[in-house]
Amino acid sequence: MKEGESIYHKIKKEEKCCSTKRSVNEHGKTFSINCNDENITVCCVQLDECLITAISNQKQCDYLFMSNRKNTPADYGYYFVELKGSGCDADGAFEQIKQAIHYIKSRFGAIPKHQIWGFIVGGKDTQNMSRSKERFKKDIGVALKHITGIRYEHKI
Repeated sequence: MKEGESIYHKIKKEEKCCSTKRSVNEHGKTFSINCNDENITVCCVQLDECLITAISNQKQCDYLFMSNRKNTPADYGYYFVELKGSGCDADGAFEQIKQAIHYIKSRFGAIPKHQIWGFIVGGKDTQNMSRSKERFKKDIGVALKHITGIRYEHKI
C-alpha cells in the first residue's frame, strides 16, 4: 500500500468485499445510505466473514459503508452497521461495532474520530444502550444510533 494512501482507498482494494450498493438487508432489517450529491461516492464493505474473517471469540459488525467527496481528499465518512434480529438485545451490537472499528484501525490505519459513525438497526433497547451511546461519542466517533424498527436510512 502506498504511503499516505487513505483508509478508504486501502479498503476499496479488497474488491471481493466491496460493492456500490447503498442498502443492505439481514434478519428482516434494512440499512440504507441516501446521498443525492453526485460528488460523493459510496462503497459498501461486507465485514463479517469477508473483510474480517473468523477471529476467535469475537463477533464483528455486519457492514461498513464508506463515503468520499471527490476533489476533497480528507473528506471521508465511515459508517459501521450492525443489523440485529428481533429477539436480540442490542447491547452486544455496540461491542461488535467497537471491535470492527479496532480491527479496521489496526489493519488499515487510524481513522479520525469525526469521521466514524455507528448504527444498530433492530434488537431490543436496554438500559445499557444510553451508556453505550455516551461511550461511543466520548471515545470512538461522532454518534452511535440505535433504531429499534426494521429500517433506517442515513442521509449524507
